[in-house]
Amino acid sequence: MLSLHSLLIYAGLYALAIAIPGPGVIAITARALASGFRAAIPMAAGTAVGDLILMTLSAFGLAVIAKAMGNLFFAVKLAGALYIVWLGYKYWTAPVEKLDLEPKSARQGFLAQMALTVGNPKAIAFFVALLPTVVDLSGLSAAGYLQLVLATLVLIPAITLTYAALAARVRHLLMSGETRRRLNRGAGVVMIGAGIGVAVSG
Repeated sequence: MLSLHSLLIYAGLYALAIAIPGPGVIAITARALASGFRAAIPMAAGTAVGDLILMTLSAFGLAVIAKAMGNLFFAVKLAGALYIVWLGYKYWTAPVEKLDLEPKSARQGFLAQMALTVGNPKAIAFFVALLPTVVDLSGLSAAGYLQLVLATLVLIPAITLTYAALAARVRHLLMSGETRRRLNRGAGVVMIGAGIGVAVSG
């Protein structure tokens, strides 16, 4: 098992990294702002699974291989980014009557967010840099790995869904027709910007 000291340092740095709004948090917030809290839940789950994949690769010494597969991860990142841009366009063009615009399935939102997370080079670099400095990977046990998994499954939903809940609360306070139209377009611009930002990031 990890020492309490190591776990607390890891969890604290990880929570800070999640809380600083990046493309993933921005996409989740824009989704909740335009379609409500429930619409953001699959995206938060996608972020958690994406981070679990990156953390696992790093913990078992495969993060360097993943980082070296630049073309593959660029393709994954681009696919997720294009979906977010498309969703932003749909928000921009949606009539007011269709404010609660949903993807064809919750699975689409989940997979798009997971692709954005797995293909994010900053997230890869974070896990490659953080884990070896806090955790003795050469002696990582199954129990220690499960502690890292638990930290991911607790911190990602807690932080990203807090953003989503705040955005959804604001959304319900602003329900006039013109405000809703601006809300849709604002969410569309943010999502398109997040998608483009992920696509062009190094």
